[in-house]
Amino acid sequence: MKKKLALVLSILMLISVLAACSSGGDKEADYPNKPIEVIVAYKAGGGTDVGARILAAEAEKVIGQPVVIVNREGSDGEMGYTALAQAKPDGYTIGFINLPTFVSLTLERDTKYKIDDITPILNHVYDAGVLVVQASSEWQTLDDFIEYAKANPGEITISNNGAGASNHIGAAHFEHEAGIEVTHVPFGGSTDMLAALRGGHVNATVAKISEVAALAEANELRILASYTEDRLENFPDVPTMKEKGYDILFGSARALVAPKDTPQEIVDFLHDKFKEALESDAHMENAKDKDLPIMYMSPDELSAYIENTEVYLKEISNILDLSN
Repeated sequence: MKKKLALVLSILMLISVLAACSSGGDKEADYPNKPIEVIVAYKAGGGTDVGARILAAEAEKVIGQPVVIVNREGSDGEMGYTALAQAKPDGYTIGFINLPTFVSLTLERDTKYKIDDITPILNHVYDAGVLVVQASSEWQTLDDFIEYAKANPGEITISNNGAGASNHIGAAHFEHEAGIEVTHVPFGGSTDMLAALRGGHVNATVAKISEVAALAEANELRILASYTEDRLENFPDVPTMKEKGYDILFGSARALVAPKDTPQEIVDFLHDKFKEALESDAHMENAKDKDLPIMYMSPDELSAYIENTEVYLKEISNILDLSN
């Protein structure tokens, strides 16, 4: 009787183990079986948010589940990045990071996330930086702007999307190269940063082209220069910083990532589906309408880009003060 009982118990244990293994496998094989949340670390309406929503709308069609944008703004993006890094690595919470901000924040302060807390999926956008003023501004050209700044040190105010964030880096690097002194005014994101300029509360801002193209075309803002290798296709009359003698290339990469330790098969699934969505005619057309410069990078390319961004930021940290 004891032998039979032991045999029955052994069989039951074996069944239990097999069931557990089967259940674990089914979870990944059945992925996704519920909505996927995509964290955006900035307010609705900003460049990152607009691009994320356009891509998410197409991704839903190929994934077969809702792809929901969740705005978690605060602390120059750190709140959203932290929530992303600390999310359960099961593929149901992923998010966008902005480079260089995602890296620069970790170099400037003790953030609650680390650079290697994420797993790259793909890059979506590379948004070139531009220096802009109101269309009614007295500064018609970059030369006018620099001449005034040199004659009036610290008087010009330039808004940015947070101390040490991407636009602050672009503005501070230009300030250094041009040999001028300006006053940097940080805001919690691009939406508020641009509102300050449009409302006349600051004199200028460094933004991304997707955020200001429509305003420039409507003659509300004037682009003085772009931080690009070549002139912008839609603004051929705008000079580059480089051709004006300031060797600065600056922009923001917006990349989709998952929390560290997300299973590789899930990361591969997300990459393939979001890449399909990114390359769709509908997505490319909508992105063009919003002046979003699409630049796909594979997981390996994105990983290398993050590493190179860290190297660049460590180099310029020796010459720039990004603390305010």
